[in-house]
Parts: sequence; structure tokens; C-alpha cells
Amino acid sequence: MALGIYIHIPFCKSKCLYCDFNSYANQDGLKDRYVQALCKEIQNFPDDCEADTLYIGGGTPTILSKEQLEKILIQVKQKFTLTPDCEITVECNPATMGEDGFRHLRQLGVNRLSIGLQSANEKELKALGRIHTLSDFARCFQEAKTVGFDNLSLDLMHGLPNQTMEDWMHTLETAVAFQPAHISCYGLKLEEGTPLFQQNPPMPDEDLAGDFYEACVSFLKQHGYDQYEISNFAKPGMESRHNIKYWRCHEFAGFGAGAYSCLNHQRYSNGRDLSSYCQSIEQDGSAVEERIPLTIDAEMSEFCFLGLRMVEGISYTEFEERFGVSLENVYGETIKKNLRRETLLRLNDRLVIPSKYLYVSNSILVDFV
Repeated sequence: MALGIYIHIPFCKSKCLYCDFNSYANQDGLKDRYVQALCKEIQNFPDDCEADTLYIGGGTPTILSKEQLEKILIQVKQKFTLTPDCEITVECNPATMGEDGFRHLRQLGVNRLSIGLQSANEKELKALGRIHTLSDFARCFQEAKTVGFDNLSLDLMHGLPNQTMEDWMHTLETAVAFQPAHISCYGLKLEEGTPLFQQNPPMPDEDLAGDFYEACVSFLKQHGYDQYEISNFAKPGMESRHNIKYWRCHEFAGFGAGAYSCLNHQRYSNGRDLSSYCQSIEQDGSAVEERIPLTIDAEMSEFCFLGLRMVEGISYTEFEERFGVSLENVYGETIKKNLRRETLLRLNDRLVIPSKYLYVSNSILVDFV
């Protein structure tokens, strides 16, 4: 089976107040060195591997120069055999790229963009520390369409400080008006150590947060977006093939500072610090900091708690083919308990979480950990 490839670009123009990802502002002096190290790490990967998805995320990949992005993509194409229909996604901040940049990405074979809108409310964008305005987004989206991108995904956030249902519906209505192929809607979680956490802003209570989620699912369904995962919605056939690899526990290779991989029944991760990452690649050709063999118990657990995030759930047949034992034999009591509570449903060969429980799915998924 073809791999998924993830490449991490950790640079940002400024750090969003809610963000706890491995990303850094004001590190422009490291970009060239980092790209050089990244290319060397890719070059050192085993030969003769095929990939059918490539995702360049961050951070803000589009903060790199056209030449730097081109160098990375050329290195990937030299190392991997990309399938003819390979999904190649680049994350984009609306304030960091214009029409020329998008045209260059198209020429390099990029066929999908993931654009971080987050909110259509200017006050909310400022409260999150975003560097773009709604008009920046509108320009960015239109320029991407102009040069031929038709597979465009938007990221939105709900449950923001002081957010009302009216605010959230305005963001949803604005997003749908652009007619993207894909929409991701995430509830904001205040992560310890971030500036927003330290501000301790007034947040919507649990009931209102749940209402935001239900309104999102209902509104997007009315406008032709099928929910296929807890937080992800797509026009028919436009689901993120790369992210589905994660939820279906398929193999993927990660490159860059803090990136991790799942290959050959192992999970391994690179060190997060930028200078240390570069130095390790320069000296040793690898920046792997931790390597964990995955036991069959761990792989069965991941198959269930990641697969059940998807609306289609998990397959009894696929579980038995993959692990040589039936799902009932391993998780029989857990399944029976949840079937009785109707927090799981069996639909022919599939086990699924009912749509009304997806928002609180963690309380169900923990039974499979």
C-alpha cells in the first residue's frame, strides 16, 4: 500500500495565541538551513517507496520562499514514486501568499490547499492572534481559484472566547458562500502554556459548545457537506485522503522538526527544537528522538479509537483480516456495554458511533484504549 508523506514547516510570521503546535516566529535566519536539513532527511529515506498523499503543514508552509518550497517538492519527487492521482496538500495562511505564489504551487504539482480562515468575525480573529482579515482571506481564496485550485479546504474554529451562536452562524454562512470543497470545524481548546490560556478569557459553557457543534453539523449538511469524521466535512468525493490515512492506521512517513512516522509496526518521532533538528540531520542524517515498537494490542486499540472517529466507523472483517482475531474476541464486553447504551451501533459489518454522540465520542473511545 502506498505511503502518506507529511512534511513539517515550523515557521510562522507570528504565533497565534491559542497555538501549541511545534511552530516558531522570528526564526527567518534558520529557514535555509532547515530546508537543507529537511531535504537531506528525505534523501536518506529508503528507496523504492510509493506515496499517494503528500501533506505539507506547519506552522505556515507558505511563509517559505518559492525557491525553498520548490526545493522540498523536487526532493520528494526524486525520492518517492508519487502515484498519478497523488493528493498534494499545502497549508496556507491567507496573509502569506498571493496569486504568483499559488501559480507556482500549481506548476509544482500541488493540487489541494488548506486555508486557515478560523473565523469570519474580525474581533475573533484579533482575539486569536491571527494575522489576516476576512478580506485577506477572500482575496487569497479567489486568487487560488483563479490559478486553477478547485480542491480548497477551510479551517474554522468554534467555542471561542465570548462567541455567540450568531457569531458562529455568521462564520459558517460566510465559509459556505465561498463554496470550498472541504471544511474542517474544530472546537477551541485552551492549551496550557499558550498566551490565550494565560489570559483565561470567558469561554462558552459546555452546553453552548455542544450547540455550536450541532449547529455546524446541521448547517453544513443542508449545504451539501457530508460529515465523514468528527470535525471534517466535504462535498462528495472531496474528503482529505491524507488525513483518512491517520484515522485508518495506514503507514505514513513524517519529515521535519517534531514530525512523527508510523512504519513497519513502529512509531518514531523527531526532536522538536529547530537548531537541534538541523544539527542532528547534518551530523547523523537522522533526527529521530524516540522510537516505539507497536505491539499488536496497541495497533488493535489504535485501529478502534481512531477508526471510530469516522462516521463510517470500523469494519469487523477488516479488523479480523488485519489482526487474525475477531473484534468481538478482543473488545466483546466493551462493545456490548456500548450497544446496550446505544452509544455504539452495529450496521451489518460496521461498528459506528451514532451521530448524536460523535461530539462526546472521547467518553466512548476511551473504552478502547
